[in-house]
Amino acid sequence: MWKISLLGWLVVLPVVYAQGNATTTYPEASEADFLPSSSASSTSTTSTGTAASAGNTSPSSAARTNGKAGIGWPVQETDANPVAQFFTANSTVSWWFDWNKNWDQGILNADDIQIAGHFVPMLFGADYLDNPDTFQEGMTELMGYNEPDLKTNTGVSVYLEPAQAAEKWKPQIVQIRQQYPDIKVHSPVVASNKTWLMEFFKAICPDNSASDAWGDCQYKPDYVSAHLYTTDVEFFKGTLTGFQQEFGLPLVLSEFACYKFGDDPHPTIEEVSAFMQQTMTWLDEQDWVVKYAWFGAARNSLWLFGVYETNRLMDEAGELTNLGRQYINGGERA
Repeated sequence: MWKISLLGWLVVLPVVYAQGNATTTYPEASEADFLPSSSASSTSTTSTGTAASAGNTSPSSAARTNGKAGIGWPVQETDANPVAQFFTANSTVSWWFDWNKNWDQGILNADDIQIAGHFVPMLFGADYLDNPDTFQEGMTELMGYNEPDLKTNTGVSVYLEPAQAAEKWKPQIVQIRQQYPDIKVHSPVVASNKTWLMEFFKAICPDNSASDAWGDCQYKPDYVSAHLYTTDVEFFKGTLTGFQQEFGLPLVLSEFACYKFGDDPHPTIEEVSAFMQQTMTWLDEQDWVVKYAWFGAARNSLWLFGVYETNRLMDEAGELTNLGRQYINGGERA
């Protein structure tokens, strides 16, 4: 997702990587752009786009305690109170974000609200470091620029050329690490263009490479970030595995759902539930996956931005859906 400021509101549009022939608003990118160069061809030709089968779910696993699962809560909701439902005593969800620098220091209505989950701020764009908003007090992680590869003709783009983003990034990351010595920094997360991200890495760390995790480069992020929307579990696994191998860093999947933009018919509730169970089981098993966040935590369907309703974690009344309860149960159906 990407956001811009418009008359005091943040406007978010879904611009994501999607499999197959799904429509994307970044025409220069293709499916192969998000795959490692050595396997892009074979992976794209073998992926069939088959939705997860409700009758072919992974066997139940032990309760997950590694705390990888999180949620994104759109600031358009204005109120942080519903977020607390994702962080009950038995929930496996451990962290959340709102695409902004804080949540209870001016961004969201947070009067008398206690949320047990760990909040991860985001430096949404290259100019956000110097805006009036403060970083969340006590932050230990920071998410990088959100989809700076996005290029549109609407006049609302936050697009940066990779070299331009790198020049912005380098002094900012030095400043942030001086102020927060123990912080873990996420890379910028692209909408669809892996080439953009590789050019960015090469611009900030020209003397290093992914083969040595970018070595001792002082500007490198600690984690590489990704967004992925698809209905095919095997495609999901192969794409993320290739992406992580291409960049050589632990991975944060900050947006994903069982949805293929431009596809019809849409996934059923059963298919989404099965997809969630299988993908969460797999994500929790990968030691190179740091954390992940399902996209679909919102009351107002407008803030799903085209992702189909069967991916909802919360209903319009602000109560968890069956899928939401499955999510906080580690992906296992209650």
